[in-house]
Amino acid sequence: MSETRVDRENGKPTNGEGRLPHPLDNVVVAETPANEAILGMRTGLFELGRNRALLSGTTVPVPEDARALENHARAMARDTYREVFDPKQHAHDRMRLAEYENQVSQREEAQIGEAHATANLRDEETKLAKTPKAGEKPRAKGWLVAAFIVAITITVAPTLHDFFFHTIADDLLVWFAATTSAAFVACMLTLAILSGRRSTWTWIGGVAGILLGLGLGAVRLSAAEGPAEMLFGVGLTVIEIAAVLLLEWLASGLRNSEDRWLPLKTTEDQAIAARETALADLTRWQSRIKELNQAIAQKIAYVEDRFNRNLHLPELEAVAIKAVLDGYNAGITENVGRLRGAMRRTV
Repeated sequence: MSETRVDRENGKPTNGEGRLPHPLDNVVVAETPANEAILGMRTGLFELGRNRALLSGTTVPVPEDARALENHARAMARDTYREVFDPKQHAHDRMRLAEYENQVSQREEAQIGEAHATANLRDEETKLAKTPKAGEKPRAKGWLVAAFIVAITITVAPTLHDFFFHTIADDLLVWFAATTSAAFVACMLTLAILSGRRSTWTWIGGVAGILLGLGLGAVRLSAAEGPAEMLFGVGLTVIEIAAVLLLEWLASGLRNSEDRWLPLKTTEDQAIAARETALADLTRWQSRIKELNQAIAQKIAYVEDRFNRNLHLPELEAVAIKAVLDGYNAGITENVGRLRGAMRRTV
């Protein structure tokens, strides 16, 4: 109920916002529950009669206003009245009943589907729990890969230094160019052998590395000047070939680990996918049941509303007239109270 105040300048009632009340203030309730239709009618009519009295400022009942309010109350009672829900007499009630029965049947089927989906989800979760976990994919340790790259770079850099020595004058730049180029060669060789384990020709990386070492060895021997340099070149070549063979051994171990890991990962992924599918199926059934429950509840509320409104029309009119006249008298009483208060302040 809105607060009604008196304007000090003209003595007229105002609402809490400082304006004159509207005749329909608090008469229409935006959201009245279906099973409270009669209560909403009585409340609205009470406020209508009260607003009529407050706006007129009368301190005694006015017969014309009372008759107008009574006629309005009878109209509201006739608008509120509903025939009882009877599918045998009313075609629209038969349609509602048929739709209600159809939705109840669908809900029973959905509940059976939900039970099956729950059982399937439980089975899939049990299978997933029993499935061996594959874990992370086998990978070479980062520090180990870096160690191979550094080792191969150290063996290749001196050979490339001799190559760049004849084209670059600054020795520091020569070592920089040789080291950078050797690092590229080492990265190419290491990553090719490790990444090429998916190929059917798994040995091609190791053979290429050995051939690369032999080629670099030939380059060293061609530029050697004396037995010491030749021995040094042979030594670097043996180190390169040994590093390639060791790298190939590491790749072979990774291939074996991946071959054991891949079936486990495939089985685990299939179990997870089956579990997610079962969960999605259960969620769909639950959503369907929720929608059906809401639709069935609305139809039950509609029938209850029809039952609650099915009073005898004279009785419903009497209730409406009493409510509107009670509000009218309440407004008159407020007018009298304001008038007496104003007289006391004047005296």
